[in-house]
Amino acid sequence: MMKGALSDVKVLDLTRVLSGPYAGMWLGDLGADVVKIEVPGKGDDARFTPPHVNGFSTFFAAINRNKRSITLNLKAPEGKEIFLKMVEKADVVLANFRPGVMERLGLGYDELSRINPGIIYAVISGFGQEGPYAQRPAYDAVAQGMGGIMALTGMEGSDPTRVGASIADITAGINTVVGILAALHARTLTGRGQYIDVAMVDSVLALTPSETNRYFYTGFPNKRLGNRYIGNSPYGAFRSKNGMFILACGSDKLFARFCNDVLERPELATDERFALMVNRSNNHEELKKIVEDWSTRYTTAELVDKLLSKGVPAGPVFDSDDIAHDEHIVGVRDMLPEIDQPEVGKFHVINNPIKMSDTKTEIRRPAPRLGEHNSEVYNEWLGLDEKELNALKERGII
Repeated sequence: MMKGALSDVKVLDLTRVLSGPYAGMWLGDLGADVVKIEVPGKGDDARFTPPHVNGFSTFFAAINRNKRSITLNLKAPEGKEIFLKMVEKADVVLANFRPGVMERLGLGYDELSRINPGIIYAVISGFGQEGPYAQRPAYDAVAQGMGGIMALTGMEGSDPTRVGASIADITAGINTVVGILAALHARTLTGRGQYIDVAMVDSVLALTPSETNRYFYTGFPNKRLGNRYIGNSPYGAFRSKNGMFILACGSDKLFARFCNDVLERPELATDERFALMVNRSNNHEELKKIVEDWSTRYTTAELVDKLLSKGVPAGPVFDSDDIAHDEHIVGVRDMLPEIDQPEVGKFHVINNPIKMSDTKTEIRRPAPRLGEHNSEVYNEWLGLDEKELNALKERGII
């Protein structure tokens, strides 16, 4: 098997908490040498996020695999000098400080690109690097609220609801990886790196193309619809005898198949209330009652089997326990591998979802201890020996 697709790429990862570390983890999964640079004696704030096992944060462990950790005080002139020497050898600098922080340290893109014209400088923030909101603090919930997705989420008539996962952080991290990959390719054409500016709020808004389009077409803000889809029915979550299941009749043809082959009520397929997608959407409440009068007589597993056997898209609504025991997701797709995190023991992580035939993504190392790779990285990148490193440690530089 070939090495990872990014095995020749060196990344200096200055990020902390979630969005930036997630981007760095993906780059590491793809084969890049990701060096996580942390504050001496403290490190990434995520190291203090529970739950902890033997003093090690499993939250941190879940998003910092495939990295080496070094410590460096960027506020000290000597620390800054060391960082700039590393930038000369790097391909990517990844950061998620508030706008202006790196510039005040003399480590902004203009400074770094003078040292290394090929450097790709990717920065994640809440609102972007410019504009009236640029200096506002942003957490995932803030970005979800201002990016419009909370207003779309929740049951009809309910308050706006945060999406359960930290999608603002995660999507910003993934978008940053896409930007970096594009910039690496562009560099093969131009020889120059570039600056990448990714905002969490922008990333959330980008998740709503059809909903935003609908607003500009109709002039009305989108409403919360719970588990149904505004443009069609039956499409969404419905009650079963023992829980919920997903039924997705995404076309008139599929609805007719559902009526004829599953419900065995062919008259519904030609009923003027339901025959066309737009009519089914307008009469969704009546249709939901018909569906659930039938579906609540069966378990979720029975319903899914019935629907799939007739070619109607369907699936169960899984929670974490269901996923952890699913033979396809965990077995065939290998999405929850177990790794050995020294402080924690055997530990399940979410695998990278990108499956490649030649340059496979790979979990090569667990999340690092703070400064675990100081000797290894500083010697490898800058030729520093143990005597020099001990002196830097005594002066609080590393």
